[in-house]
Amino acid sequence: MDGPITPLVAAEIALALVVTLIVGVFLFVWARRRVISGDGRPVMLCARRSVPSGRWRLGLARLGQARFEWFSVIGPSFAPEVAWVRHDMELGVAEPLSEPIPGLNEPVHVVGSCAGQIVHFAFAPAAYTALRAWLESSPPGVNVNVA
Repeated sequence: MDGPITPLVAAEIALALVVTLIVGVFLFVWARRRVISGDGRPVMLCARRSVPSGRWRLGLARLGQARFEWFSVIGPSFAPEVAWVRHDMELGVAEPLSEPIPGLNEPVHVVGSCAGQIVHFAFAPAAYTALRAWLESSPPGVNVNVA
């Protein structure tokens, strides 16, 4: 077949490229999530916004020994977009969130602050409980001489 490419062949090639691109994006998102959670640290879905009237951004929150890190769900970076130091972080009371956030079942809204920066978070109730427990507990080696 040495002739010109027919419209049908061109459409098949274009469709194959689109399908390959879509599969590639899904594989990258999956692999990125595996790398982010690969060292065994807990990872949970969490939405955040900087101002009360702003847009919610869905992401992955990771709890480390000394930091709470937030990664955008879709993005090229394997580094956290934002990180808060554990001993500087404060969380307010969780309240039910009336607006739906895709990916979060019955989200709760929490206002948090760290080093003077106020951030609004939305978690699934179980994820909020895990974060609260992590925040209130001490990392290994801290306050070991408490009487």
